[in-house]
Amino acid sequence: MSSPVDPFQATTIQGDILIVDDIPENLEYLSKILTRQGHKVRSVLNGPTALKVAKAAQPDLILLDIKMPEMDGYQVCQRLKSDPFTQEIPIIFLSALDQTQDKVTAFSVGGIDYIPKPFQAKELTARVTNHLNLRLAKAQVQQLNAELEQRVIQRTMQLEREIGDRLKAQEQLLHVATHNRLTDLPNRAFLMQRLGQIFSQTLHQSKSKLVLMMIECEHLRLVNNSLGHSAGDQLIVSIMRRLQTCLGKEVLLAHFGNDTFAILLENCTNFSTALALAKTIQSETRLPFGIEEQPIYITLCISLVQNSATYEHPKYLLRDATTALSQAKIKGSGKIQVFDPAMHHRTLHFFAIQNELNIAIANQNLRLVYQPLQSLATDTIEAMEALVRWHHPQRGVIPPEEFISIAEETGLIVILDRYVLRQACTQLRQWQTSQLIDKTFRLHVNLSAQQLSQADFIDYLDRILSETQADCCNLALEITEEGLMQKDQFVLNVLDHLKQRQIHVSIDDFGTGYSSLSYLQLLNVQNLKIDRTFITPATGTLNPKIVSAIINLAHSLDMTVTAEGVETEAGLVELKALGCDFAQGYFLGRPMDSQQYEFRIKG
Repeated sequence: MSSPVDPFQATTIQGDILIVDDIPENLEYLSKILTRQGHKVRSVLNGPTALKVAKAAQPDLILLDIKMPEMDGYQVCQRLKSDPFTQEIPIIFLSALDQTQDKVTAFSVGGIDYIPKPFQAKELTARVTNHLNLRLAKAQVQQLNAELEQRVIQRTMQLEREIGDRLKAQEQLLHVATHNRLTDLPNRAFLMQRLGQIFSQTLHQSKSKLVLMMIECEHLRLVNNSLGHSAGDQLIVSIMRRLQTCLGKEVLLAHFGNDTFAILLENCTNFSTALALAKTIQSETRLPFGIEEQPIYITLCISLVQNSATYEHPKYLLRDATTALSQAKIKGSGKIQVFDPAMHHRTLHFFAIQNELNIAIANQNLRLVYQPLQSLATDTIEAMEALVRWHHPQRGVIPPEEFISIAEETGLIVILDRYVLRQACTQLRQWQTSQLIDKTFRLHVNLSAQQLSQADFIDYLDRILSETQADCCNLALEITEEGLMQKDQFVLNVLDHLKQRQIHVSIDDFGTGYSSLSYLQLLNVQNLKIDRTFITPATGTLNPKIVSAIINLAHSLDMTVTAEGVETEAGLVELKALGCDFAQGYFLGRPMDSQQYEFRIKG
């Protein structure tokens, strides 16, 4: 067949045509007409020959006479349609018979058209062209379908590859989301998923064999700061490998990031087994790690919590493991801590106090009381210490030792210190204005080590003094021995600024820290307060040798000495004999509010 054309265009198409007729004149006539149209024409006189030529030549169209000897056109058509090689060739019947039944028979055996004799040239060529166009269109449709099918196959393969790549990418993303980048261990999200699965499976069980262990490596920050983060990463990977040697294949080891690991024991029939594992891990990790050609020693803090029916969600199990780990770190280096429900109650209390203390400071619900410091030379009150008190609307009076420690641990002490300092300076100004105090009087205000290290402390102090108009010559700041012994140039600079402003500084709780005599000489400090543990020890009497040594040390450095915790007259007499300058304690006066102090002075 010639090159494809648009089947919908009204044009003449050239085709390969087989004419079958037992009359030679008909063959010659038809051949001339079709040849002039540009068709390739083959002619045969009988059916058997037509069958052979059709199978061999595969013409585009067959013109088939019905009335032929030996094998008529119906039989030839049936044979052609039954052969897979020729069944698709369109057949137009030619016949002088023009009865309806003849036409019905022609169509029933597979013919596509029926042209009666005598032939009309225009009708013949039009029908031949039409059927060739139809065949071409069918061929084109088949070709398009084949191409479309191939495209579908190719697109399907492409989609399968794309889906495969996408699934692989999703798997990689899921792996990244559920595994630690450094160690490739499961992370917190993975552990929570696994715990969720376990909880859903054991929801109705009264007991569980599940134990969660958390491990924190101490001194990692020191390694990072001294050898670099690359060395720190090597250390973490080495710890991971050391941990893996202690665990069975069925045990889940997770890495939460930085210095924290978790171990999930799903079938721990005996809790003592988990404790033994924790001790084994500590023992194995005490051996040095070779990092950058030098040995690194570490210690691990470990917490354990056992699942029980009280846990309704895995997040609470993880919460309590974290709480127990914090307790282990508080106890000291390399401790193992089993979770106790009381720890959770303490944590809740901790956060409640922290939150409510924030509110109390913001709403100015804290008040100051003042405890006298008596001169042992004149037996007169020459100073007062400002002490903060918290009267909670629901809890009542909350002891300072309960909320001060929480404030120090959370950093809230900086805000609390500034609140107390402002209130104290406001009160100091009132006393100065009313002339209840003279130039020798000192109002002592406690200052935390954290406050002392604040870069803006001196600026803040100046702002308070300016706003309250308090004369700073009556102000004394008490700083703990530990806070002053930081051996930091910044601390020395702050003390110099305080001296320039004529603000006295007192070392509080002296004797409980580790003072260096050489460093102590560098401090611009005017007073030293002996800790109450030396004044009123468990024996009930003061330790004269220690107290005397401290008094002599302070005097040699041109400092005055205050004894805290004076509870008896005998103690007071002994302190006078030892040369102590000031005393403070319940025997001399309990903390009082400003009105009580004013009444005492006026009285």
